[in-house]
Amino acid sequence: NEGKLMRMHTAVRLNSAIRIKSGSAALIIINFPAPPSKLAAEENYMEYLEALTEGLDRVLMVRGSGQEVVTIYS
Repeated sequence: NEGKLMRMHTAVRLNSAIRIKSGSAALIIINFPAPPSKLAAEENYMEYLEALTEGLDRVLMVRGSGQEVVTIYS
């Protein structure tokens, strides 16, 4: 339970920082947090996402592959 509380506290703090820095932005793009591996944790995951995006008008969550690709032209 302490781990869940810490994650929610982190989501609330991050939401606050986003609202301060980008609250007036037309679109906020953030990294999509990885979903839980256990099916039982899905409810907490959705609560986490709600806390992360609360009060933000437009949020686009992007999930990458975790592997950076660098080319000679970048």
